[in-house]
Amino acid sequence: MKPIDLITVLLLIPVIPLAVVVHILIRQGKFKPKAWPRALGIGGGVYMFVSSMATSILLRPTSEFVDYTITNLFWSLAMGIVLYFTAGMLARRRENKK
Repeated sequence: MKPIDLITVLLLIPVIPLAVVVHILIRQGKFKPKAWPRALGIGGGVYMFVSSMATSILLRPTSEFVDYTITNLFWSLAMGIVLYFTAGMLARRRENKK
């Protein structure tokens, strides 16, 4: 087993229960569509940054710390923006169904 396999498993463990809880809250109507973009955009961006940094710290040399920190920051920002707009689109679609 390579370190990247272990990292992948350890980073997915907290996400799966969280996704199940969010899915249940959405189905019950306790997680309002108006809050979806902010929660999923910010939460997804932070999760992407933490997971990217954990992977980079464990697999890349310390001498490149600034390089991969900046790279991970911009990558996470891009993913957060994509998640924000995607969640907004899903929220509008959900409200139009009602």
